[in-house]
Amino acid sequence: MKKLMSLLLIIAIVFVMVACKKQEKTEEPEQKQEQTQESEPESEPEPEPEQTTVEWTRQGIYEDEAGNMLSVVWMDDEDASGWYVGVMLGEDPTEDSYGGVLPQEGNTLRGALPSSGNNGELTVTISEEGEDGLLLAVEAGETYHFTPMGIDEASIQVTINTEGWGNIDYAEGDTAPEFDPEFPFQSADISVFEPGNYTFAAWPQDGYVFVKWTKNGEDFSTEPQITVYLDESADFIAVFEEGEGIDYLALVNKLNPLPDGWEDSLETVTITNSEGDEVEVEAKAYAAYEQLRIDMEENDGIYLELDSARRSVAAQQQIMDDFTEKYGADYAAKTVAQPGYSEHHTGLALDLYFKIKNEDGTFTDVYYNEDMEKPEYTGIWDAIHAKLADYGFILRYLEGKEHITGYRYEPWHIRYVDSVDIAQEIMSQPGLTLEEYLAGASAPEVEIDLAGSELYTEEELNDAMLAVKCKFAAWKGCELHAIRYAGDEANNEENLAWLNSLVEGAEYTQAMELLMDFSTGETPLETMEPDHDYTAYEWWLARTTDGDWEIVSYGY
Repeated sequence: MKKLMSLLLIIAIVFVMVACKKQEKTEEPEQKQEQTQESEPESEPEPEPEQTTVEWTRQGIYEDEAGNMLSVVWMDDEDASGWYVGVMLGEDPTEDSYGGVLPQEGNTLRGALPSSGNNGELTVTISEEGEDGLLLAVEAGETYHFTPMGIDEASIQVTINTEGWGNIDYAEGDTAPEFDPEFPFQSADISVFEPGNYTFAAWPQDGYVFVKWTKNGEDFSTEPQITVYLDESADFIAVFEEGEGIDYLALVNKLNPLPDGWEDSLETVTITNSEGDEVEVEAKAYAAYEQLRIDMEENDGIYLELDSARRSVAAQQQIMDDFTEKYGADYAAKTVAQPGYSEHHTGLALDLYFKIKNEDGTFTDVYYNEDMEKPEYTGIWDAIHAKLADYGFILRYLEGKEHITGYRYEPWHIRYVDSVDIAQEIMSQPGLTLEEYLAGASAPEVEIDLAGSELYTEEELNDAMLAVKCKFAAWKGCELHAIRYAGDEANNEENLAWLNSLVEGAEYTQAMELLMDFSTGETPLETMEPDHDYTAYEWWLARTTDGDWEIVSYGY
């Protein structure tokens, strides 16, 4: 059944290609007429050509004993009338399929059929064989004997069309169809023999945006990808309108808010992950993720899932309001991303997790950050990261670049940029962030010196340093040069008393001082001088024993 549907789909694609060529040619005669109207005399109209006599009468869908398929259909079109032939000589509907209009030579059809894949043309001769069969001879190749294929009449007929400039595709089941830019099409007919799920997807062309799906003339869905249960004949239309889409290279971070009008232009898909959570993703980013997921599963044995993606500005504001009410504004500002400044607002930022397949065939979700960061899973993340660029993704928050991105290293946080070339350019340069790529220059290396403590471990010192670097990322126009540990002597009773006095209700038991060297740009923070080098700039952090470090004060 899938093979038959693939053959019929090839026929539909060629019909669309012919229709597009016809539309392009209708504009040319008008232009030529305008150019010659003044210089050339009117000529006598040419007599209409005589209609070609159709001598060939056999048409339909045929098969041979090996499962190969052949279809012959008369296509009555003023631009390319003739017998349309579709051939599938193998199992792969992309590489093993050929289709096109063949000229008639007496009682045979003969000519070259273009490949739908990369196999080039196939020159064939088709002739009648027996009472109702067909003989297909491949030039300098094999000969195939076809007989009519017994096909039960489909009880459900579904059409998909477009309104406006865009493309559509469909697939059986819940799998997202993949957009093929080499073979886009705008319509399709589906013959369904048994009710089942089908997934439709719509992609706007440049200068257009997807608006909605309609079913039998009624609004059906505003999501570009839909999964529908087909149990009756219906007409679906993907509606596109002129408009600007989103900028897939938009930079959203602690300094750059979500662009105006973004949420109005955003097209999303909502799915449910293995944890039962709904995840909303930008439509093209999700289609690319699905390709990545399938690749990782089939070729690496790694089973990916989506933890989270889009979070609206309104939802982020609600989180901020809740934390402010419960814990106060200062605590909320330190723990919740500022509404409008989170990359998750874009729908292009995806947080991944993965599943481990057990011996009994069941799966265990590796879902929590502390679990995914375990050393035994480093190889899994390396394998995932190695393939991100092939599908237009980059790793967003890099180790050592926290002072630029504003976030610690997150192996699970990826970003869709809608360009394999750009993604490969970024990912091929270790340590290059999206900020640096868009700025056209890499930031200088930061000198780190956290040695010499008998009080704190290397991990504790790094945690404090990362907190400072993430805070520094919000200092517009500043460039970080060095961070160093000031020494264990900063952890004394006098400093602890001072730090506790700065935060109402604080009961800090440990203190730390870090010193920073950095420079400012032309438009620094209000309390800083422009184009100035700052050295030994003090950062004071405190915590309760074994707690998280908090930045309490900074300055001279």
